[in-house]
Amino acid sequence: IIKRTIASFLLILVVFISGLITLICFPQNLFANKIEHQKFRIYYDGDIDKDGLTSRLDNAYRLIEYSELHDKKFVFNIFLAHDNFFNKIEDLQGKGPIARATAGNITVKKPIEIENNLIKSSRSNANLTEIIVHEMVHNLQGNKYGLLNFSPIKHPPMWKLEGYPEYISRRNLLKSGNYSLGFEIGRFVELEKNSKDGFVEVVKGHFMPTYYYKGRLMVEYLIDIKGLTYDEILKDKRTETEVFDELLNWVKSQ
Repeated sequence: IIKRTIASFLLILVVFISGLITLICFPQNLFANKIEHQKFRIYYDGDIDKDGLTSRLDNAYRLIEYSELHDKKFVFNIFLAHDNFFNKIEDLQGKGPIARATAGNITVKKPIEIENNLIKSSRSNANLTEIIVHEMVHNLQGNKYGLLNFSPIKHPPMWKLEGYPEYISRRNLLKSGNYSLGFEIGRFVELEKNSKDGFVEVVKGHFMPTYYYKGRLMVEYLIDIKGLTYDEILKDKRTETEVFDELLNWVKSQ
């Protein structure tokens, strides 16, 4: 009797967990509405500014085309979930992010203001286009290198995992006329030194864990200054400390 009870419990547990995983990977039926636009499928509830949203996504796609991971065949599923029950299910992966990429999907977890190009949380007002691009790059990382190699269980060091999506998503900033990598590095060092909770203001109004900012600067240095590809960065065996020390020495030499 005990063996049968344990076996039944384990079977129910496996079915329950499998159901949750399936729901997290394929939540389409939980949303009332769908838009298909270019290489995007957007799922949402209620009313939405379709023209405004698709315009933001067009801008996002132009940024993603810069990435060496860009795949013309890849279609991005975007779930605007801040007012949908799916958001609570998705939280089982961990609370905190304003958006997350999982198994080829992008879940936007906080309210958005399409007209102002913002995604809003209690801590930050982030650029909606940049957040979507960041998560699109995560989709493409899994697409090229395999989901098992870019998963919560197994993935590259955080600076490589998050630095490259930040590098692509901030492309407009990096190419602006008044941008300076050397200045940004000095700004980061000062912010990190004074941070009391591990978060820094990466850009005005948007606070993120320090490794996002640090990772972007390191990836930017390796690609724009040293001429490496992202594939070469992933294969580079040097430690985070070694690369960052090289970056600081480069700044000093300028």
